[in-house]
Amino acid sequence: MNQELEKVFANLDPRVDPVLLLRAVEQNSATIVITDPAGTIIYVNAKFTEMTGYTKDEALGQNPRILKGNDGLTDYKEMWEQLLAGQQWRGDFHNKRKNGEFFWERAAISPILDDEGNITHFLAIKEDINERKLIEQQLERSVAESVQMATSLEFLNAELKATQSQMLQREKMASIGQLAAGVAHEINNPIGFVSSNLRSLDKYIKKLTDYLEMLEIQFKKQLPEEWEAIKVERRKMKIDFLIEDYADLIEESLDGSERVRKIVQNLKTFSRVDQAEEQLADLNECLESTIAIVWNEIKYKATLEKELADLPDIHCNPQELNQVFTNILVNAAQAIEKDGVINIRSWLDDDVVKISFQDNGSGILPENQEKIFEPFFTTKPVGEGTGLGMSISYEIVKKHGGDIQLESVVGQGTTFTLSFPLHPKEN
Repeated sequence: MNQELEKVFANLDPRVDPVLLLRAVEQNSATIVITDPAGTIIYVNAKFTEMTGYTKDEALGQNPRILKGNDGLTDYKEMWEQLLAGQQWRGDFHNKRKNGEFFWERAAISPILDDEGNITHFLAIKEDINERKLIEQQLERSVAESVQMATSLEFLNAELKATQSQMLQREKMASIGQLAAGVAHEINNPIGFVSSNLRSLDKYIKKLTDYLEMLEIQFKKQLPEEWEAIKVERRKMKIDFLIEDYADLIEESLDGSERVRKIVQNLKTFSRVDQAEEQLADLNECLESTIAIVWNEIKYKATLEKELADLPDIHCNPQELNQVFTNILVNAAQAIEKDGVINIRSWLDDDVVKISFQDNGSGILPENQEKIFEPFFTTKPVGEGTGLGMSISYEIVKKHGGDIQLESVVGQGTTFTLSFPLHPKEN
């Protein structure tokens, strides 16, 4: 037993055999290291040499730093503060063996004090936790992979739901188109002959009134006394009012039939069931047909202002773009309580067709603006919105090689600006 170790055992209970104690330490399954106050190693047991690859002769006189690896996890400053304060420190080391191999140890380091409370030595008892750390790391990787897989599955599930929603929307639009075709077929014919009959009736009544005027002239000339009696009856029957009012009635009826014809035509144009593929189309016409369809959503809440410039036709799917315009206009109307204004502009900027929808509604919170195009995000109460309208609109615009920009100020309103290149790049 060397002199330094004798000092460590000097204050032992006389009944404890130092040799027996040394054997217990030497044969312990834990790594045991004793250093002087300066940190110089004065003793290592057999387990130390087994774990580190250093012989006792190589370790004695060295500092435990010979084992230090790339350990950025251990707070050595905190460790020494505790030890020098006479307290035990516990923690993990990622140390390095003599051959350069890294390994993990869990240590309990205690200061050894003399009778006056002065630190005379430090005792480190360390346990091999290398296998445990490897298992923990594998577990962490497995958890990370599981989280990544769950995130991927969640994303795929959202993508699937969005795709299903788009398919349902297309089917709905196709159904509307089929309905429009049927309505157009069933209504156009009767509206056509109603309009034709009204025009014919207008001509007939004009001829009858001309004939009555001619008779009145003859009565006045040839039978003036009888004419006076006829005038009384004429006033009683309000013939003058009837002659004046019939023209208004005919004009209003013709106007009504023309409005019905336009509604049917707009519905057919909006859905374009017979032209669902991409084609050259005027976006102003798409806007007009969409406005006609969603007008009931707007007219009770807002005034609609249009500034539509002449636009060249672009290659697009009109049915899908009508869907985008519908989503934006309906959202704008819903953001307005009353007496609002919705402004629609279209213009050509170099080789890009641009359309903006501006409303003076409630606006969108800044934290929600980044999410507005995400699937299933909605600011509407539960049960009143699917959160798919704007995400589908975004995908449709991107599919056409375009872009959609959002500007919004809470309490002032929102502007969506759509951009479509005249010559989209081929995928």
